[in-house]
Amino acid sequence: MNAKFFDLKKEKQDRMINGAMKVFALNGYKRASTDEMVKEAGISKGLWFHYFDSKLGLYSFITEYAIRYMNMELQAMINREPQDYFATRLQFEKTKLMVRKSYPYIPLFLASLEKERDEDALLAVMDSVEAYRNSIKKIYENVDESRFRDSVKRTQLDMTVGYTLDGLLFEAYEEPVFDEEGYRKVITEYLAMMKDCFEKESEE
Repeated sequence: MNAKFFDLKKEKQDRMINGAMKVFALNGYKRASTDEMVKEAGISKGLWFHYFDSKLGLYSFITEYAIRYMNMELQAMINREPQDYFATRLQFEKTKLMVRKSYPYIPLFLASLEKERDEDALLAVMDSVEAYRNSIKKIYENVDESRFRDSVKRTQLDMTVGYTLDGLLFEAYEEPVFDEEGYRKVITEYLAMMKDCFEKESEE
């Protein structure tokens, strides 16, 4: 990447970042088209390649940028007092919605990283993705696991919740317009339902 990219006006930087993020998120690395990115950003192809000379370099930059931005927002959720697992997960999802205001495709792009299968792409972003996973782990370090039913295994719970919410996220992005309030409502309902299934009954 040409470092002079950061000399551009922030509005143009964001258009290029959002354009690339959207196309990568919807198509994955291999099928992502730079022509589509140029169209989304509303700039010339020549200008695009002046700043990003390779697709792999662009993917690496976009991944690092998205993760760094998201990690900054997640800092407020780290090192808190013991928390309810499902309330923590809901706050995590709300944080994703908050970052959409600046970068609408960050949540989908970050979710797509776990589905990426291109070996070159995976190798290029390996360190950034691991840093993101570690940030997520820190969010849950103080979760009170004594609330779980005895049969619940944390690894399986994480996978169940993760697959469910990622599925809902991908469905929301398939709609012509992302319905933020509708999405917030449905994930709240799903998490409440899973809380009833996986936590012990309250002793009141």
